[in-house]
Amino acid sequence: MRFRKAGDAYIVRLDSGERIVETLTGLCSREGIGAAAISGVGTCVDAELGSLDWETKAHRPRMFEGHHEIAALIGNVSIQEGKAVVHLHATLADAECRTFSGHLHEAVIKATGEIILTPLPGGLPRRRDPDTGLNLIEP
Repeated sequence: MRFRKAGDAYIVRLDSGERIVETLTGLCSREGIGAAAISGVGTCVDAELGSLDWETKAHRPRMFEGHHEIAALIGNVSIQEGKAVVHLHATLADAECRTFSGHLHEAVIKATGEIILTPLPGGLPRRRDPDTGLNLIEP
């Protein structure tokens, strides 16, 4: 991973073999980022997306093996129990330009990942909501 600051934002380039969620979480932890907006594009392999099962309140994972374009990567950074949480959703496109979208559990960069991470003032806490069973942000 390479990055530089541009004003308050971070311009991040992920390289082949880097795991998106793991690498961005590490960056946020090292840089003390507790609230941010994330957007990006790139290419990946071995992506795991999930969709929420409302009855179990758990994500149903689905693997997408092989090369995919990251047509859209969007999400946020928050803090839960003192740790940075990177929450991302992705739209992936296959060789036929068919797209698949969902919560990004993890994916491995193939050629590059171009990410803009924009810190927000203050922290953004995330807590378990007893009504939904989900970890929700506290604006």
